Amino acid sequence: MVRISVPKMYSPYGPRPRRSARLVLVWMAVLVAVLVTTFYLTTREVAATASYADLRLPPEVGGEPARAGDKVAKMEDESREKDKGEEMEKEKRKVARMVSKMVP
Repeated sequence: MVRISVPKMYSPYGPRPRRSARLVLVWMAVLVAVLVTTFYLTTREVAATASYADLRLPPEVGGEPARAGDKVAKMEDESREKDKGEEMEKEKRKVARMVSKMVP
């Protein structure tokens, strides 16, 4: 009589195979390396990022609206008002030129 060997099949209910110690050490080393790299990347430019803390994107670009006491927002509002005033002056000059050409 010939015996046919049945290959071992994985069963979720059976005993789990042991993890090798080398695999556990490799995963722990990878975890420590990721944590050290993350710490390094987040702490290396603290002074540089602190200088940008008060800057905000304008609402036209998708930034949040300015708060009442925000000095950067006040400066931006002043520059916008100045730009609007300059645009109005240009428009007035343009209209005045057109009117002067029309009047004989």
